[in-house]
Amino acid sequence: MSRPAGSSEWRPGSTRDVTIITVQYRNFADTRTFVTSLAALDDSRHCELVIVDNDESGTGAADLESIRGMGPFPVHLMRPSRNLYYWGGAAYALEQLSKSAAPRPRWVIICNNDVTFADASFLARLRALDVLHFPIIAPTIVSEATGRDQNPFLIVPAGRLKRLKWRVYDVGYPIATTMLAIHALAKRMAAPLSHALSRPAGEAKRRQIYAPHGAFVILSEAFFQRGGALDTTVPMFAEELTIAALAQRLSLPVWHVPELKVSHREHSTTGVGLTKPKYELERLARRHYYDLRV
Repeated sequence: MSRPAGSSEWRPGSTRDVTIITVQYRNFADTRTFVTSLAALDDSRHCELVIVDNDESGTGAADLESIRGMGPFPVHLMRPSRNLYYWGGAAYALEQLSKSAAPRPRWVIICNNDVTFADASFLARLRALDVLHFPIIAPTIVSEATGRDQNPFLIVPAGRLKRLKWRVYDVGYPIATTMLAIHALAKRMAAPLSHALSRPAGEAKRRQIYAPHGAFVILSEAFFQRGGALDTTVPMFAEELTIAALAQRLSLPVWHVPELKVSHREHSTTGVGLTKPKYELERLARRHYYDLRV
């Protein structure tokens, strides 16, 4: 396992309450915006940042090095020898963290690099929470496209009807694109009614849910102490579903905590369209998830 680039003595978690792991792939502008947002938080001195650069070519190395010193927190750059994708890159960082002699941080945040913090007191609010009571947290993730909270990803496990829909969707790429077109049309037609009935982001109360949105997941030290880990069997997608299945097996509650707020510019790396390679990865992830169901 290679040493994180640019660090002669990497000691994650040594003096910080919060370790933040973000993964990037050739989108440095998003990473810089994310770090600028993090540096503006009231308690940012109590965190450390780990950036996993999945670009094996190393073409953006100089840009990433320029991030050091942007805030009152250490920045650790990690460059795996190959693209590990989002969840795999985060698991790689956690593996390095576990090798450190330093105590594990109280909180670990795993997030996309296309998010920004919507509240300067975000870290102060998080640090005030009970790590035993909140092993997995889904914050408010405001979509910049819709203005709505992307959490909860799922309130309850997928029922028979939804599972049937995914089985049909996974028959083949042409069927999937047709279903998406029909769904988009129906969504546009129902938009006025759904907007009137939906709740704006941030008005919800804390509650237990089934699956958190994968763009920003918070794990307390209790998650790891009780056997929690990231499932990287599938290289990409369905992070929400695999962590939900794991939480169910370990009897770990997943909490939606709406007062913790971030903004999300969706799909800045993977794009919004369904390409055939993306479809195949998603299908593989769903099949793996349904095999995990208890």
